[in-house]
Amino acid sequence: MGEGVGSRRDVAGDESWNDGSWNVDVLRSCVESYYPILYLVTFEDEQCDKVIRKLAKGRKVLEWNLALGCVDFDSKRSQTEYLDLPSALGNYLDQDLDNHFIVIRDAHSVLPNSPAAVSRLRALVGRIVHDEGTVATVFLVSSTAYVAPELEPFITVFDQAPPEEPDIGELIEDHARAYGYEIDAGVSSNLVVACRGLSRYEIGRLLNRGYQRDGAIRGDDVDLVLDEKRQIVRKSGMLEMVSARAEMGDIGGLDGLKEWLAQKAEVMKRLPEAREFGIETPKGMMIVGMPGCGKSLTAKATSALFELPLLRLDVGALMGRYVGDSEANMRRALHVADTVSPCVLWVDEIEKAFAGIGGGNSGGSEVTSRLFGHFLTWMQEKTKPVFVVATANDISVLPPELLRKGRFDETFYVDFPDEKERRAILCVHLRSRKMNDSGIDLARLASETDGFSGADLEGVVKDSLEQAFVADKRKTEMKDLLNAIDSNRRHAGMMKDRAEELRDKYEEMGIRNASR
Repeated sequence: MGEGVGSRRDVAGDESWNDGSWNVDVLRSCVESYYPILYLVTFEDEQCDKVIRKLAKGRKVLEWNLALGCVDFDSKRSQTEYLDLPSALGNYLDQDLDNHFIVIRDAHSVLPNSPAAVSRLRALVGRIVHDEGTVATVFLVSSTAYVAPELEPFITVFDQAPPEEPDIGELIEDHARAYGYEIDAGVSSNLVVACRGLSRYEIGRLLNRGYQRDGAIRGDDVDLVLDEKRQIVRKSGMLEMVSARAEMGDIGGLDGLKEWLAQKAEVMKRLPEAREFGIETPKGMMIVGMPGCGKSLTAKATSALFELPLLRLDVGALMGRYVGDSEANMRRALHVADTVSPCVLWVDEIEKAFAGIGGGNSGGSEVTSRLFGHFLTWMQEKTKPVFVVATANDISVLPPELLRKGRFDETFYVDFPDEKERRAILCVHLRSRKMNDSGIDLARLASETDGFSGADLEGVVKDSLEQAFVADKRKTEMKDLLNAIDSNRRHAGMMKDRAEELRDKYEEMGIRNASR
């Protein structure tokens, strides 16, 4: 394979590293303006250390971490007996701290349960702010930000941003030069898009893995990136990656929605060109309507049409036990979606997730309101290619600001299928089960199933197939389908009045019919 295979050589982590993931100029400005605490949110300690070294310029750097207590910043070897954070902070308060950096790692694990640590950190801040002889900056470093209320005015939070596309391209080119192989321009371009949202460490690791497979980076190595993103979703525990096995051809009717999605798919597939042309990244769509009319199927088919992974967000599962947990979970879930982008994010039954907003001052509704606010802000301001498909049975319970332009590109309502659509749906289900439709009058079946949803029609086909099997028939006959229609008619008609009520409401709101 050549020199370096199986070694720990990592181009992405060498001394020529360009810290594009941190705005070092802003960090330096904060240090020189005597900001007392800078909170660096990252899991890449080595990259963080490089940033701190660049900022230090001769300052003495003290470090405490949860594993070893007070350590030497460069060697990470334990220096003193101060293993717990309150004791370490007490020790720092006794020292001359002129021209110092104090690095505290794992703050999110310690501060929430240690009033003594928070109090002594507050005392340290007071000294930094008011004592002219103390010129010091505290760096809190952890993978998740925890800001104690007592310290909030003194903390400035910096999230580590993933590298942008030009930086990813440089990482790939550097890797190719270092290992002496040629990389096709088209492969490099596809890999750059696929790696969006990953950290430098993750990209370097994937490049090494691809190289070890066959001594170069080729087109099939893009699959490694997708596997890595699946791991990110799985480890987050906040989202589900759905194996979408639906195509637009599996949906009968909804021609207006299909035509609109085909246009958006073209934009998503050629996003760099579209942006250069002046087109904004598509935000997503809301689909409303009665259960069983194809909303979930459309979400899955959208993923296949766009050729992007499908993530499902269950907002109810984000609810945490402690104050702030739910909001942190929401931020984490949306961050994961941004990391995995380009992708389709399916928010199912969104009205259940955000029900009760504005309906009182209970703790539950307050939490829901904050979650809703985070989601709205993200929808409004997101720049990553995350196409959101939100589905709802009834949006009348949702705040109107969710439907405002700028959140979603379009809102559609799916009605019970008309006769033409019912015929198309029946045809889809018959063919998907390899049922011979010769001798079956599709026009009559469509006429007999007025008021049936798509799910009801699928049930008719399933029931008729089962009847034919039990009766030892060689194939399903017309009378089996008619019998199945009769047995499902009562269930199918139960929601007809409610559907008409919602139809009138949606038309009054100006919501677009998915069939036209």
